[in-house]
Amino acid sequence: MHNYNVEGTDYDFNGEELKYSLHWWIFHIADAKSWITKENKNGILYYKFQSKVKTAGVVAFFKGVEDEGYSLWDTRFLSPRKTFLSQREKRYIRDKLFSYDLENMTLTVVSKKPGEKEKIKTYEIPAIPVEDIMTGIYFFRKYGIFEIGAETVFPVFTGSRFINTKVKVLKKEKVKVPAGTFETFKCALSGEVTPKGVFKMDKDVYMWLTTDERHLPVKIEGEVLIGSVVAELIRYKKGVKK
Repeated sequence: MHNYNVEGTDYDFNGEELKYSLHWWIFHIADAKSWITKENKNGILYYKFQSKVKTAGVVAFFKGVEDEGYSLWDTRFLSPRKTFLSQREKRYIRDKLFSYDLENMTLTVVSKKPGEKEKIKTYEIPAIPVEDIMTGIYFFRKYGIFEIGAETVFPVFTGSRFINTKVKVLKKEKVKVPAGTFETFKCALSGEVTPKGVFKMDKDVYMWLTTDERHLPVKIEGEVLIGSVVAELIRYKKGVKK
């Protein structure tokens, strides 16, 4: 059963930019950036969510990683129309295009490795709204239930199957990161919604989101194959209010 705040917040993501520094133990291993624009295509309003992660060459396990992607999110359906992911992680090199036919409740995934033929799979979408690994956090920020102990439940495509992901608000906590000190909600969600590769989380992921209507993710922490990775917000530019 799905459970979310159908009214959502008044915060408009348009123009938002977030920059993060990622650390493994004491080592700075990567930098990440996400940015958002609003687009009008044939009278239909979309958000375009974009992100990029590039690693530093400090720790061999994380060396040479450059991932990027985007998603066109249909504001009528509160769901993505198209998501593209490009992963360049040593031997794990892959491009994936997810095309959502929201009217007919189907999803087509085209996966391509260099030197190989495309692989195409089709899935039935179980419910709308539906999210994926690019759009899930934005949906939760806007339509999540931000009360201590509350769970927000909505369908997410993990890259190979649909699950009803649960994001639980654990407690309020003051957090200090390079971008400043923030009053936050500490939340937990399943690592199943993180992408394959070096940053695939094996257990629950913890997120600290501000308690205001923006719900900015100022800190994210999770367990990867060789230990804990923490992403902290270092700079941000706010979106605009409606």
